[in-house]
Amino acid sequence: MPGLVLGNRTVHCDGLIFDKDGTLIDSFVSWPRLIKKRIAILREDIRFDAALANVLERLMGLAENGEVIRRSPIVVGSREQTASAVCAGLFYHLCLPWDLALEKVLAAFAMADLLIPLKEQAVPIPGSVEALRNLSLAGFRLAVATNDSLERTRELMQHAGFAPFINAYACRDEVKEAKPAPDAVLLAAGRLGLDPLRCAVIGDAPLDLKMARNARAGLAIGVLTGASLPTDFTGLADAILPSVASLSPAGFS
Repeated sequence: MPGLVLGNRTVHCDGLIFDKDGTLIDSFVSWPRLIKKRIAILREDIRFDAALANVLERLMGLAENGEVIRRSPIVVGSREQTASAVCAGLFYHLCLPWDLALEKVLAAFAMADLLIPLKEQAVPIPGSVEALRNLSLAGFRLAVATNDSLERTRELMQHAGFAPFINAYACRDEVKEAKPAPDAVLLAAGRLGLDPLRCAVIGDAPLDLKMARNARAGLAIGVLTGASLPTDFTGLADAILPSVASLSPAGFS
C-alpha cells in the first residue's frame, strides 16, 4: 500500500479522491470573467438594468471588488444550484416564472462556456499536475469527485493536463445526492475498485470533507487554495495542506 507524506508522518492508503474547483483547478482566476459573461448574455435575452445585473453577479458569488466570495454558490454549489441562485433574483425582482427563468439561465451558462472555452478555464493549481503525476507513478489510484458534470469535468481535466493520471470520475450528473452526501465518494471508490476506508478525500471546502466523513473515507484532507480558511476545517480534517502540490508519496525525491 503506497505511503503518503503528511507533514512529519506517513499514512497509507490506495486511492486519492480529489475535488475539482479550488483543489485541482484554480477556478478563482476564471470565475469572475465567467460570471460577468453569463450575466451579460442573460441581459441580452431578458433586458434588465445594470443594478439588477450587479445583484445577480453577487448572487452567483462575485463581490463588488471583482473577487469571488468564498463559499458562495459558484464555489461550493453545483451548476444547477448556482443557476437557482440567479433564478431567485429574477423571480424576486422581475416576477419571471421560475421554470422560464431556469431555462434562460442555464442557456446563458451554456452560451458562456462556448464564448469562454473550457481550455481557458482549465487553469491548474500551481504544482498540482506534477504532484498527481508523482502520486500516480507511486502507485496511487486517483479519482475526481465533483459537483460539475462528467462531460465538463473530463474536458477540463484534459485541458489542464490531469487526464493521464485520473483513473475514475464521479460527477454530479451521475449521483443521486450532491455533496455533502457520500454518493460521489462511494461511486469514485467503487470505480477505483477500492473500499472508501482505503481512500483519502482531498478538497478545498468543508462540504468535501463532510462528504468524506459521510462516506467513511480513510482520510479527509483540506487544502487552502480555494473556498476555505484553516478554521473552516476544524473537526473535519485529518490534515490541512497549503495545496495539492504539498501531497507527496513516501520515498519520492
